[in-house]
Amino acid sequence: MQTAASEGITLAHRTRGGRIRLRVPPLPDHARSMARLGAALAADPRVEEVRARAATGSVILRAPALTSDAAVLSLAREALGRALSPDAPAPSRGAPRPERAARNWHAEPAEDVLASLGTDPDRGLGDTQAERRRARHGPNVLPQDERQSQLTLFAQQFNSLPVAMLTVSSVFSIATGGVADAVATLSVVGVNAVFGFVTEGQAEAAIHKLMDTSQEEVSAIRGGRRLRIGAAHLVPGDIVEVRAGTQLAADMRLLAAENLRVDESALTGETLPVSKDPAARVEADAPVGARATLLHGGTLVAEGSGRAVVVETGAHTAAARISLLSSGAQRPRAPVEEELERLSGTLAKLSLLACGAFFGIGWARGMALSAILKDALALAVAAVPEGLPVVATTTMSLGLRRMERKGILVRQMDAVETLGALQVICLDKTGTLTRNRLTVCEGAAGLRRTEELADPALATLAEVAALNNDAEPGADGARGSSGTERALLDFAAAHGVDAAALRAASPRDGVVERTLSRPWMATTHGDGTGCFLVKGSPDAVLAMCDSYLEDGEHCALDEETRARVRQLNDEIAARPARVLGFARGPVPDDPESPAGLTWLGLLGMSDPVREGAKDFIAAMHGAGLRTIMITGDQVATAEAIARELDLAAGEALRIVDAPRLGDLSPEVLAGIARRTHVFSRVSAQHKLAIVKALQSSGQVVAMTGDGVNDGPALKAADIGIAMGATGTDLAREVANVVIRDDELRTLEDAIAQGRSVYRNIRRALEFLITTNMSEIAVGLVEAAHGPNELETPMELLWINLVSDVLPGLGLALADPDPDVMRRPPRAPGEPIIPERDFRRMGLDGGTIAASALVSHFVGLARYGPGPKTRGMTFLSLSLGQLLYTMMCQRSDVRELRPDKLLENRALDGAVLVSSGLAVLPFFVPPLRRLLGVAPIGLSDSAIALTGAVAPAAAVLARRGVRIDLDTVEGRPCGTS
Repeated sequence: MQTAASEGITLAHRTRGGRIRLRVPPLPDHARSMARLGAALAADPRVEEVRARAATGSVILRAPALTSDAAVLSLAREALGRALSPDAPAPSRGAPRPERAARNWHAEPAEDVLASLGTDPDRGLGDTQAERRRARHGPNVLPQDERQSQLTLFAQQFNSLPVAMLTVSSVFSIATGGVADAVATLSVVGVNAVFGFVTEGQAEAAIHKLMDTSQEEVSAIRGGRRLRIGAAHLVPGDIVEVRAGTQLAADMRLLAAENLRVDESALTGETLPVSKDPAARVEADAPVGARATLLHGGTLVAEGSGRAVVVETGAHTAAARISLLSSGAQRPRAPVEEELERLSGTLAKLSLLACGAFFGIGWARGMALSAILKDALALAVAAVPEGLPVVATTTMSLGLRRMERKGILVRQMDAVETLGALQVICLDKTGTLTRNRLTVCEGAAGLRRTEELADPALATLAEVAALNNDAEPGADGARGSSGTERALLDFAAAHGVDAAALRAASPRDGVVERTLSRPWMATTHGDGTGCFLVKGSPDAVLAMCDSYLEDGEHCALDEETRARVRQLNDEIAARPARVLGFARGPVPDDPESPAGLTWLGLLGMSDPVREGAKDFIAAMHGAGLRTIMITGDQVATAEAIARELDLAAGEALRIVDAPRLGDLSPEVLAGIARRTHVFSRVSAQHKLAIVKALQSSGQVVAMTGDGVNDGPALKAADIGIAMGATGTDLAREVANVVIRDDELRTLEDAIAQGRSVYRNIRRALEFLITTNMSEIAVGLVEAAHGPNELETPMELLWINLVSDVLPGLGLALADPDPDVMRRPPRAPGEPIIPERDFRRMGLDGGTIAASALVSHFVGLARYGPGPKTRGMTFLSLSLGQLLYTMMCQRSDVRELRPDKLLENRALDGAVLVSSGLAVLPFFVPPLRRLLGVAPIGLSDSAIALTGAVAPAAAVLARRGVRIDLDTVEGRPCGTS
């Protein structure tokens, strides 16, 4: 049936412009089959437009690439056969065009590619043709993650349990008539949300400023004319000309090339440029780095020139397929976020338990339901630490700002703390640990090898390197041409050679370009009878020579000497390094077959380790972090860099060649990764798998990188760290930390800051929870003792705001402890406040509550329940909490020497301001009435102040602390 229907399709009409009308015989389930036929035809890249009409049994399509009736009918019959297949899906109404399957353009002959795309290699596409294809394929841009809207970013600031608890308490306040209480509570929530929103918004904006938004242009041929068009306007079938320095904007099948080499490190991680050849035979399953006939979008032409046809644009390029891995990767939640959520859950349960206990007491006493709810609300306000969201947000925000001043941009505030929780750092080599810029690292003048690049013996090599060179001198180093040429010109400049003056004195009047079959380049200088300079493969250049230069003397080049030169070449190449040989002589009769030259020596080039990278690795090891290098380079190159960095910290270096991993389970890969220092020859998929495997074993993982191939792993890691100055847009887009100036040593400061943020938040939380426990204890005792004794909700809210927020911030702003980078990272799953500390905090909170209750009961005895008694309790409780702050500003109270008590200026100022706010209601009648307290006399004030001082004294006494001018002895007050 399918065969008969396929044979029955006929060509009704075809124009020169490529407009085609087909007649289709009646089909089973005709309307559905016609829809399938239209979808099958649209999936072919040669078809620019298609409309299938079931009512008339016709198909209208535009396909200028189909130049014969036979080709049209062949395509139509194949498409109809697929449409009538039982497995063919019927497109739904409004469905998008089907995705084109990835095609192995690199394995097809150039002629077939051109025919398939319907384009002329000399004239290119016509303007109308190009516009139609752009309408069909869309703009040539990489898909990007959708940025969060401002509304979404703001809404996320409310996504925490403490904020929810405060909001619920505000609702109950309004329900029981406490509108002022509700307004005050919601103001705290609002200020916290605005603060977090502004901080994260500024970080996001700063990162996007680094994104390259300029409109790149390319040289294309359309309608036989050479044009400069925007890269976003490229379409499949465009003919593009490329040369050294061209940033490739799409995937292209190479048509012609002259000495073309491309830097593909952004996709593969391989440092050295790769040669391209349009006539090369490439297998269909060849990896990206082995496709000699294909130019990939996102890579850079290092040297040479060529012409190519665009085969894939936008979302269909190799770079886009790698970026799709990023879109599927999910970043884990920050450790502090999970720990604060667990802590908030504990506090919520504690709050409900306290409110339930109070509700039972009130019900047993026969209190009215409205009175019970109002007093229960007061207790809920006491149980919720209003300062918790503010302190956590502000601490991480200020840490974020400190890092920004040091050149590190952090997208989300919780990433600041995650930096401090890191246990493993996976480091991309090219562009992160190394500069991704070739540099001359060693030379040999004649037969003498030297690593001292300023050695006068290398002066002749420096001059030849400047003359036989296509790069141009610039204010910030060599520019243009390939990395090799720039490295040689930079070497000459460092040796004191003025390239511009030298070239003016010895102008170039001829050149023999390097090709795949000729691994050397030669230039002639002077009037044609002058100097002939050669550089290239040491073996090829050595074969042209019959003498060598040693200390200015020409010496005969015998077999023993040649063997010595080859040995020097092998020794320098083993660094590893790319080695070039140099020679000179008179201009030969046949410049393409020179002979009788004089051997000058060798220069070796490598991608050097970044300044400070070795110190950074040592600092990470000192902080207890594991370092793993992940690179696309070969094993020898990876091993050399790893040894130079001491990546194994003195242990035996363990290297795994990624292609040998195969399809291992995450568990097995995690076991391998835990014992490995270096992964070589990795792909983007390998990097992603390694990061996920480490995470599956419970470790907090960071990934650094700068290329497109780093994107998926950067997004999946707990912390993705991108290079801001030289990295790709994709890397910056998916990372949550961007190093603005690419300096690794600033990352060490960021990790120290992250650890300090965690420790300071921990101290502040201990203080906040301890003081809130004291308020709960006071409230429960007051409720159990008698009616109308409980503090008012507004009074407790004022105490929380006065004694929680500012002192908590003061604790959180403490400078990093001196040993912050000499301690190992905290254990995975360790709670932010261990259970043993809760017992100590309960005892401290009980001490503060007991002192405040003494003031309360003295007030009851003197005045009974009412504003004066509440005033005495208020003053004792608020000032007692403030003095207790001073006991918690160090992890160990043995460090609380008298001359150190006032070293934290932020805390000193906070306590001073909060103390003023604590006594302010006694001097401002409207505020006093709002809180429900009354003025108290001198004797009452003395009792309240004694109750405020007692808790701090009791805490020190309980720990056996003796304060004098020299030392303080005792046990820790806070966390370690």
